Amino acid sequence: MSIPSNTKLDGFEIVQHDYKHIGNHGIRVDILTPRTNYVGQRPLIVRVHGGGLMMGDSFYMDWWPQWLSDLALQKEAIIVSPNYRLLPEATGADIYADIEDFWTWLHSPEFVNLLANQSTPTTVDLKRILVSGESAGGLIGLYLSFNHPTDIRSAAIAYPFVDPSSEAFSSPRAEPPFNHHVPESIFQENMKVVAFDTPKSSITTPDSLSFMLAAVQHGAITGMYERGSKDIPREVLYPMMRLEQPSFKIPQGGIAVIHGRQDSVVPLHDVKKFIARAKEVTKGLPENEKIIFTAQDGEHGFDAGSSYNEPWLKEAIKSAVDAWLE
Repeated sequence: MSIPSNTKLDGFEIVQHDYKHIGNHGIRVDILTPRTNYVGQRPLIVRVHGGGLMMGDSFYMDWWPQWLSDLALQKEAIIVSPNYRLLPEATGADIYADIEDFWTWLHSPEFVNLLANQSTPTTVDLKRILVSGESAGGLIGLYLSFNHPTDIRSAAIAYPFVDPSSEAFSSPRAEPPFNHHVPESIFQENMKVVAFDTPKSSITTPDSLSFMLAAVQHGAITGMYERGSKDIPREVLYPMMRLEQPSFKIPQGGIAVIHGRQDSVVPLHDVKKFIARAKEVTKGLPENEKIIFTAQDGEHGFDAGSSYNEPWLKEAIKSAVDAWLE
């Protein structure tokens, strides 16, 4: 995808780069650096896009949070936003393999050189990383936070897809997402023509949105997500299971989660259950008080146009932001 013309990107110098190749298919990362002269190493935001793991792109602007741009510009931070392979051509295991390869690339000389060769050369402080993500990107953001808790300061996550095995994603729903019914045949017909040997990591067509909504409505996500993943630990795929591991840790600055009370895609009760259990298993630890959950009126994606300066939002992620910048 070429760089879109959108006010959410104003004020940034943007570099696009393939951090990985699967055969001839490059998987892109977008790097946004504030167009300011900055003395020292900039803090870093790693942002992961949503799309039900089936569609989306780092630069699909309908889903890019305005508050994220505001935060980066106010704090002089670099945003790094990766794409990843998408279902159904990929598997859950493929997605996490991509994210781990991205994480390795983020700590490589190649990334350092890209920043150094911008029109305004800059450097980044890899000891000050804030992870963010929305929906399926929130699922991946949690994965990063749990897999690399000592390398990440904190996380600010929006309406995360915390349990891909829950009834909401493995069984048909009485009420479709966004109250928009999509026939099951849309999902079935698309599955008939899937080229499983052809990876996709960026797709934002109306057809891909219909496919994603059909998969959610008719309970087809769990099967696609688990396909071919029998050789990886279940806790890699499922954050709820990760909570039960003796080695479970979260970043020292904690995790702030925001969610819409009227969310019709990721059920509010799934996320409340996850937060409650996370608080239980971290009881007595310093991080416990830094697991922050804020419910706000709104549908799935309600924060996309929200400014960072909106009082409720600033307060909701304050602990995560403060810890990130310490």
